[in-house]
Amino acid sequence: MIQFALLAAVVLAGAAGDVSVTRAMKTVGEISDFRPAALISAGLRAAASGFLWMGIFWKTVAFFSFITLITHAALSWVVPATAISFVIETVAAKYLLQERISGTRWAGALCICLGVALLSF
Repeated sequence: MIQFALLAAVVLAGAAGDVSVTRAMKTVGEISDFRPAALISAGLRAAASGFLWMGIFWKTVAFFSFITLITHAALSWVVPATAISFVIETVAAKYLLQERISGTRWAGALCICLGVALLSF
């Protein structure tokens, strides 16, 4: 049971972190000038975003949950099982970030779900 709770923490915290960092970087905008001063400016704009710090927090939670999980379960189960995060992130991108998701991506997400389901047998 602890394995599934830790897996949920890894997956949900990781997805929350990715969505939060994406939201922060979308407010910063595209980085097209790679001169040091421009990169520092972009970094400072990113650091001013609460979403970036929230993303760092959630990715930290996901990391520590992951290292705890691999002490309780086989790595050959953990790594493929965490692939379900791709599905959660696709749904979050659609509904939280208002991204357009193609049918091919939805089909890929379905294939991941089927693969993760096979792991549970």
